[in-house]
Amino acid sequence: MGTKNYVALLLMALFGVACGSSSTPAAATSPAAAPTSDAVTQTYVALIKSYWVGHMAADGASGGVNLAARACLGTINDTAPADANLVEPGTCHERGILILASQEKFLADLKGTIAPERFGEDDKIFRRDLPSTIVLLKAMNSAAGQGNKQGTFDAANSYAHIMLTWVVGALDDVDPSTRHY
Repeated sequence: MGTKNYVALLLMALFGVACGSSSTPAAATSPAAAPTSDAVTQTYVALIKSYWVGHMAADGASGGVNLAARACLGTINDTAPADANLVEPGTCHERGILILASQEKFLADLKGTIAPERFGEDDKIFRRDLPSTIVLLKAMNSAAGQGNKQGTFDAANSYAHIMLTWVVGALDDVDPSTRHY
């Protein structure tokens, strides 16, 4: 190779390095600057677990009894069908306010979180469906606050449908160690 070609290749290589490199290469490769995939996954799973603990507390779910389901859907146990005649608007309103706060907190927490690639589809479900559940919870709370059993039941049923059809499956994917209904 001639000297001219060698100088040209050397200049191109130097130009490429100079234009493409960070002015602080140590920061770009520092483990503290970019969390590892495992750290991102652990943080994301911890967020899901924390949400679920808060959600179950808001539901009043304990020992096979779910106070929110009982009050808002009129269910007497896990296997009984929902019954609008058994809706308890006062209790539903109390639980509904807590559930709404749980949903809003989870959605806000998601906004500051990066989902690991393997949970990308689940994250899309959360971000797509949580706003709808929030709207339905507000409608349920409004109806319950007015003592409207049928309105409470209808909004609660629509909320439960979204949760059970989409959100719970995504929660199960991210955290299979927990029973999400």
